[in-house]
Amino acid sequence: MNTRFKAFTATSAIREIQKGRPEKALKHLEKLFHDNPDNPVLWNLKGVVFGMMGEHEQSLACYDNVLSHDSAPSVYWNNKGLALQNLGRFSEAEEMYREALNRDPSSLETKYNLGNALQSMERYDEAIIQYQEVLMNHPDHILTMLNMGNALASLGKYEEAIATYRNILEIVPDYPDATFNIGHTYEETEDHEKAIQWYNKTINIDPDYLHARERLNVLIKKRTS
Repeated sequence: MNTRFKAFTATSAIREIQKGRPEKALKHLEKLFHDNPDNPVLWNLKGVVFGMMGEHEQSLACYDNVLSHDSAPSVYWNNKGLALQNLGRFSEAEEMYREALNRDPSSLETKYNLGNALQSMERYDEAIIQYQEVLMNHPDHILTMLNMGNALASLGKYEEAIATYRNILEIVPDYPDATFNIGHTYEETEDHEKAIQWYNKTINIDPDYLHARERLNVLIKKRTS
């Protein structure tokens, strides 16, 4: 394969990844592997593709291969952490994220991923620290705000959780996960009337939000019983 065609094939693979078409990306990558079987960049892309396909064991194997050839870039450690996290191996994922941060302490993506891994291990205070660091540099990162609200709610800090979800709505007024989480937080505090209001708001935004309908029906039955 000549250099020009390799560049075209690599660009095509990346384009298919960006378009969310991992199967097509994989076909392009396999062509490149013929001449570059040990290329860590290709193995990293293959790991990304397998992750998109839900093949997390294969994704993890790709990142192991990547790191055996080039352990310097932080992104490779981050990606291995994500594969481990998707397999439910949270403590191992934490190790990978911390290794990534040793190499690039400024990586907001890794801090966000580390926060999620810590939250999955019910280490909510530590997770919140990571989320706060992300938000200091990226104050409108919706998923970070959402997950920080979840961590606060898990600690019983309901007012802070609701305030965090409301901050999301200031940025994206019709964000159904935020309105649902406000409703769920009110339900946890036994304020069922406010919970009903927010579940209704969620359904108005997204009529197919089934969990909101389920919780709404439960609370309405309680109110009428």
